[in-house]
Amino acid sequence: MAAEKITRVSLTHIPVSYRKEVGKNAYIDNIGRSRSEWLVRVRTDSGLEGLTIANRFMRGPDGTVAALLDTLKEALIGRTTDELLALDGDQVTGVGKTVSRAFRDHPWMTNAAFDLVGRVSGISCLDMLGGRVRDLVPAYDTTMYFQDFLDPGKGAAKCAEEAAAAKASGYRQMKIKTGRGGRWMLPEDGMRRDAEVVLAIRDAVGPDFTLLVDANFGYDGRMDLLGRFFEETASANIFWFEEMVTAGVDVYRQMREMQAKHAGAKSLLVCGEVDRNPISPVFQDLIDQGLIDGYQPDIVSHGFAGWMELERQLEGSGVKSVPHNFGNGRYGARASVIFGAASKTFVSHEDERQHDHTYKPDGLTFEDGGYRVGEFHGLGLEIDPDIWARDHAAHEIVISA
Repeated sequence: MAAEKITRVSLTHIPVSYRKEVGKNAYIDNIGRSRSEWLVRVRTDSGLEGLTIANRFMRGPDGTVAALLDTLKEALIGRTTDELLALDGDQVTGVGKTVSRAFRDHPWMTNAAFDLVGRVSGISCLDMLGGRVRDLVPAYDTTMYFQDFLDPGKGAAKCAEEAAAAKASGYRQMKIKTGRGGRWMLPEDGMRRDAEVVLAIRDAVGPDFTLLVDANFGYDGRMDLLGRFFEETASANIFWFEEMVTAGVDVYRQMREMQAKHAGAKSLLVCGEVDRNPISPVFQDLIDQGLIDGYQPDIVSHGFAGWMELERQLEGSGVKSVPHNFGNGRYGARASVIFGAASKTFVSHEDERQHDHTYKPDGLTFEDGGYRVGEFHGLGLEIDPDIWARDHAAHEIVISA
């Protein structure tokens, strides 16, 4: 690989719009119709560039534009592309020594490194992740929040309507937010509404549609109600149960018993979205004792290099890769699908279904309930110059050597 020098890094706030209003979950009020991508463009002296987003940094305790720019300048300006990653042929084996501390503290930067090195070398991130294992990456609609609260007159029927619309759009999987009794309803009433919504959605989409459930810890302290939820929704054939309660060996052992009694052995228990330093001791305990089936740190925040290491650590455990991908915009969708195409244990892409923006059409084709991945270099995600000039160029903050 002919090394190129990084001479320019820029940061731009990009608004991202959902295709509908997104309601509450167990602990956050209405999300609404928009989110953000804090887009980072890392450019070499030849004009090639790699992309990532710094959403995790901007949501953290030091999340200011000034602090982020200082971090990017120190980590990247003046580096050469051969410093960023260690490769064996086309496959990444680790990060470079000179950037290891920066990439450890800010693993989302490794996605830009993959993208940039891939473009300089003329290889795809798929090959850098180990090679393609599937052409079609399954996807689930992840926008079924507490939509019943947005239209109280319809209640659970509102959720059923949106689920039917998602199926008509081509989806074959959906994640349903539950845990209403954790904050927004009385515990008993919340459990009943959770069950009502799940059963209404199952009726709306039919028996062959895959349903996932995520409580965002809304059943903490109420294992009795969680047991009843498992029982009342047994007929809905839930594929996985996500973060029903805060991670812990005792409560997950209880959930395993509930699962065996009501949900059946084929359903999965997944968690780890909140694990910021994978794999933390409590999650390692759950893995070692066979109490979870899927582990889900964020695909962008933990980065491609981090996820490669995670999969090495999980090898032989039977635990599947189910990366979190909410709040990552169009960029996160691209990163998630590419990782899913290369990961042997990947289950399904978490799809936020945003409107198109900023980027050129990226070559991903939605069909058969998933995304078909074509050929490309790096991430294969390109900025549309006309959209950029019209909407974003005036707001781009540039730092250079």
